[in-house]
Amino acid sequence: MRFTSFLFCLLAFSFIGHAQNGTFFLSHYSPPDDQIDFRSVDLVQDQQGEIYFATRHGVIEFDGRNWTMVNSSGAVNSLAAQGAGVFISSLSSIGVLGSRQEKPRPYLELSNETGFFNTHAQGELVYFCKRDKIVAYSIEQRSLAWTLNTDSSYGNFLGLFKIKSASYVRTAKRGLQKIESQKLVSSDITPGNVIFSSPNQDQSRYLVGMDDHRVFMAEPSGFREVVLRDQNFLSTNILVNGVIVSDSLIALGTLRGGVMFVDIRTGTTDQIIDYHSGLPDNEIYALMTDRSQGVWVAHEYGFTRIAPYIPFRSFAHFPGLSGNLLCAQTFQGNVFVGTTLGLYQLIDETAEAMKAKLLLAQQASKSKKRTKKKSGAPPPVMADSVVLNPQYVYRRIAGITGRVIQLAEIKGRLIASGTGGVYEVDSQESNAILTEPVRSVFFSPLLQQLFVGTYAERIKTYERSETGWAETHLVDSLQDFISHTFEDPLENIWLCGRASIYKIETIEGDITDIVSYPISNPSRDETVGLAYGNDLYVAASGQFSRFDGATSSFVKFDSLPGPRKYFATGGYFWFHDGARWRTVDRRLQSYKLDWLRLFPTLRYLAPDNQRTGLWVITSGNELYKFTNESGTSATAGYPLFLSNIQGQEVKMADLIEVEQHEGTITFEFIQPDYVGFNTTQYRYQVKGLNAVWSPWSASNNIIPFSYLPPGKYQLSVQSRDILGNESNVEQIAFRVLPPYWQRWWFYALEFTVFSFLVILSLRLGRASKRYRYLSQMLSLLTVVMLIQFLQTVLASLIGSKTSPVIDFVIQVFIALIVFPVEIFARDAMMKYSQGKYVIKRAWDKKIS
Repeated sequence: MRFTSFLFCLLAFSFIGHAQNGTFFLSHYSPPDDQIDFRSVDLVQDQQGEIYFATRHGVIEFDGRNWTMVNSSGAVNSLAAQGAGVFISSLSSIGVLGSRQEKPRPYLELSNETGFFNTHAQGELVYFCKRDKIVAYSIEQRSLAWTLNTDSSYGNFLGLFKIKSASYVRTAKRGLQKIESQKLVSSDITPGNVIFSSPNQDQSRYLVGMDDHRVFMAEPSGFREVVLRDQNFLSTNILVNGVIVSDSLIALGTLRGGVMFVDIRTGTTDQIIDYHSGLPDNEIYALMTDRSQGVWVAHEYGFTRIAPYIPFRSFAHFPGLSGNLLCAQTFQGNVFVGTTLGLYQLIDETAEAMKAKLLLAQQASKSKKRTKKKSGAPPPVMADSVVLNPQYVYRRIAGITGRVIQLAEIKGRLIASGTGGVYEVDSQESNAILTEPVRSVFFSPLLQQLFVGTYAERIKTYERSETGWAETHLVDSLQDFISHTFEDPLENIWLCGRASIYKIETIEGDITDIVSYPISNPSRDETVGLAYGNDLYVAASGQFSRFDGATSSFVKFDSLPGPRKYFATGGYFWFHDGARWRTVDRRLQSYKLDWLRLFPTLRYLAPDNQRTGLWVITSGNELYKFTNESGTSATAGYPLFLSNIQGQEVKMADLIEVEQHEGTITFEFIQPDYVGFNTTQYRYQVKGLNAVWSPWSASNNIIPFSYLPPGKYQLSVQSRDILGNESNVEQIAFRVLPPYWQRWWFYALEFTVFSFLVILSLRLGRASKRYRYLSQMLSLLTVVMLIQFLQTVLASLIGSKTSPVIDFVIQVFIALIVFPVEIFARDAMMKYSQGKYVIKRAWDKKIS
């Protein structure tokens, strides 16, 4: 009997150790182009944070927003990132990716020898491996450095691995060998058939996996095995790869069981992310840890990023949950979720089965004790019956049907309400308080009564007694569509209707009056309200209204931005101002609500009853619990850089030169961001054009210029991540070149031609009569070119950098100024030409 009691205590502690913590946050990615084959066998990240995927048709490049396919000469088997280079082993060649500034990005072949399947970088050397040889490429010399061939004593090369500061090759006949001084020597680490090795971020520790499903840590202190508590799971589902996530966490990919996360300090399993946790497929092709401690998983359906250190835990993928999610709450340590199909509770089936086993054991113990066995020993209990491996499932609460839109803990009881009515939840059963459809439920701490707004537009009130809930009929006379109810600090209760707000005045717990105040709600939205200090606010039809005590009316309030989306849940009011979710409730000011920018559209937001986090339901039918943790840096120091210039072919240099007359030019900047879509915001400033920064926006990384006057400019761009961390300012200097007719060499050519025409005109003017008209035409042409030359020079000196319209006005003004010069020059040239002609005739007549 004592032994069975001990087992019950052990079971209780097991419940505590396996609390319902949810699963890691997952993000799913795949290229939008259906023609891109995204099934990948290897992943790497370069020094700028961009990620590269090895596929059968080439290398896919991803910066968090843009997918780019770099075609290679064959199926890519392995990638290695070292410095600014990404090196490739493919079946048809080995090579390196060219400059990203070249569009399309080229693949530079280093050797056209075929059959390479493995590569990694070690210092300034990059190793490429095939069955019969290893080729070393020197990054500094940009050439193949040496080749190491196998022989009959070693057999085929089966794999190339980097462990700590050395390179190793697995051979068919002699196992693991170390590459040293361009030859193979015996391995200095624990022998075994290595199938993968993966470093941490600073490459001081390596995770090494063996083909017998054991894993080891290669550390500065030595080579040690990580003893796994769930080794049977790994052996059953076949270990294929693994990565180090942090100093305490590793991720192990399997062939048919998803990804197992293990605490390397204790060997215990933290989580298993598989199909039931939201992973599209359990077969893992490749794993990689990025610099934000996110684990990238390549599988049949694309790529999934698992983020253990983002402060969201998912509760939507456990089996048994049906319908669209509407609300969630924690009650007595258990998770309850309301959906369009009813109310569900998250339970641990393993623990319940263990309870049944121990109960049977206790009954057997009592029975055998009555038989007074000679040994007197308690009945044996199998040890594995006590080791709990939690299996969480959702179980529907009996008796509740239809939509459950609200969950609230009232007087130590869980109250669920919706189209099926109002229910008090007891264990896994329910007791009906009201069985007609309801829209809102509010418990008044002042009156200690439950206010229920029904679909029939009636307000019903209930009071709890020892025998249950009884209707009190406090406001039976009020009939309206009540969507929300709240109390103010002055002991008034406010009911939010579609066209009016009702104020229930109380004195010492008794209702004394009900006053109606009309509101502006042209779209007939569901109204919500809140008391903030002594002020009252109502949100309806996309605007805030504040109660003005002087006029006893609600007036438009402009100090807060108009809410684009808003709702009230759990006694808290939330609104989205176009950039992020906000609340004015001081009780939630300690939460890092910037994380909610991951979800621009939400259905539900409410603190859990334990005040340990927020329940979040997204428009994508995902349920998360947001904990008040700092999380990791969203960008992990990824640099902001110029990714592309579109519209013109320009040369990337210290000073970029673009042609003014060749149309629109677009600069695209990027700071890699893999936390969520469009969570990184950008702003820019163009020195030389204006001194004002643009507003922050997720789309301001693409900066188009349809027109820029000639001159020198400096484009400054800055980014900030989801937590508001701002990057360094990235500056790009560029010069807009004017059309050729506005450049100095054209001015010089124009001046030369002008001078030639002046001389030619003067010489022809001295010639015979037959050149008279030609001289006059040249004189006129000279004047026109002179005026055009003056206009061009003046326009280049005083031209504006605003728009072509203003430049046109300036040119007209210059033309009016130059017009008198034109008249004078034309008359002078004509008189000079005519005078020369008259003098010549007089001289000819005198001679004759």
